[in-house]
Amino acid sequence: MKTKLHYLIIALLFGFGMSAQTISITGTGTGGWNQPGGVLLTSTDGENYTASNFEIVGDGEMKFSEGDWGTTGGNVAQPGFPSGTVIVNGGMNIKGTLGFWSVTYNIITKNYSFTPGVNPNAVIKINGGGLAADAQMQTNNGIAYSKKSTTFAGGDAKFIQEGTANEWGGAFPDGPVVSGASIPVPAGTFNVYFFKTDPVEYLFEPTVVSMIGNFVGSGWGADIDFETTDNVIFTKTAYVFTPNAPDLVVHMKIRDNHDWTYQFGVPVKDVSATSGTLINVNAQDMTLPAGTYNVTFNRSTYEYSFVDALATKGFASSNFKVYPNPTTNNWNFASNNNTQINSIRIVDVLGKVVLTKNATSNSVSIDASNLSNGVYFAKVTTDVATETVKLVKN
Repeated sequence: MKTKLHYLIIALLFGFGMSAQTISITGTGTGGWNQPGGVLLTSTDGENYTASNFEIVGDGEMKFSEGDWGTTGGNVAQPGFPSGTVIVNGGMNIKGTLGFWSVTYNIITKNYSFTPGVNPNAVIKINGGGLAADAQMQTNNGIAYSKKSTTFAGGDAKFIQEGTANEWGGAFPDGPVVSGASIPVPAGTFNVYFFKTDPVEYLFEPTVVSMIGNFVGSGWGADIDFETTDNVIFTKTAYVFTPNAPDLVVHMKIRDNHDWTYQFGVPVKDVSATSGTLINVNAQDMTLPAGTYNVTFNRSTYEYSFVDALATKGFASSNFKVYPNPTTNNWNFASNNNTQINSIRIVDVLGKVVLTKNATSNSVSIDASNLSNGVYFAKVTTDVATETVKLVKN
C-alpha cells in the first residue's frame, strides 16, 4: 500500500493544479542530443510516464531527461537495456536495440522498461556488398529510407523487402531500381538512401568524415573535412592544430556527416596518443600537443595516425630539390634522378588547398606571386612516392 508520503510526493510533482514534468528520452538513438529529447513521455498520474511505438535509430545511445540537463541520467553500465534504473545526473548512455519500442519510466523509483513495439512500415534492408549481415534501413514515413555510415567490403548488393520476394538492384551509385538485379558496390563507407516512390530509386553517397575539437578553425563548432579517393582512407595534410585559449593541448574527435551519430575517439580520456585504433562506443576525446600534422584515418579499421608534418624528410636530403625557398615569385621543383612528378598540391597552415598542379615532368614551376606571405606545405606525388615539404613565401 502506498504511504501518505508517497502520495504527497506525487501531489507535489503533478497535482494541485501543477502540470507534469517534461520527461523525455534524448540521444543519438532518438534523433540527436536535444533538450528536451527526441521522444517525449506522458503521464496520467504524475508518477508513471510512457511513450508508445517509437523508433530507436543510429547507434541506439540515449538517456532519460527530467526537464533539463541537470537531471539527465543513464544506467550504471551498458547496455542498460531493455530495463534498468536511472542514475540522476550520471550513469552511462543506455544502448538500445534498433527498432520500434514502447517505454515506461517511474519518476519516483527511476526504474524504466522498454517493450517491443510494432513497425508500421515496410522493412527495407541492404543485402550483400560485403556486409557481415543485412543492414536494416530507417524510415519515418515508409517512403524515404536511409542507412548512413554503412561500411562495405565491396561486392554485389541489393535492396530487399522483409517478408516478401521483392529484390532491387541497378547501377552504382544511383538510379531507378531494376527488379532482381544487383548493385556493384565498391569498398568504402556510404550514406545509402532508398525511395519507395514511383519509380523506386536509390542513392549511394560517400560519407563525409571530419575532425572537430577545441583547436583554431573548429572550436567544437566547425568541422574540418578529410580528403579521400576511395572512401576508406581519409587524410588531411599539414594541418596546423592550435588549441583555443586557455587550453594548452588539443582535444578532438573524428565523426561522420558533421553530426554525433557516428563519432570516434580513444578509450581513455586525457591520454595523448598520435596513433592507434579508435572506438565509436563511449569514445573519449583524443589529446595531442599543438603542432602541424599529416592525419590519416582508416574508416574501415578505425586505425589513425598523426605524423609531424614538419619532421617530414625535406627535399634537400631526398630525390628532389625546391628553389628558391623562401621565394617572392616562383617555387621550382626538380628531381635529382629524372623521377617524374605527377602532381603538386599546396596548402596553407589551416590545411586549405591554395594551388594544385598536375604534371608529367621531372621539373615543375609553381607561380606563388598571388599568394599571401607566410608558410605553406607542398605535397608532391611522383611515380614512386609522395613527399611533403615546407615552403615559405616572402
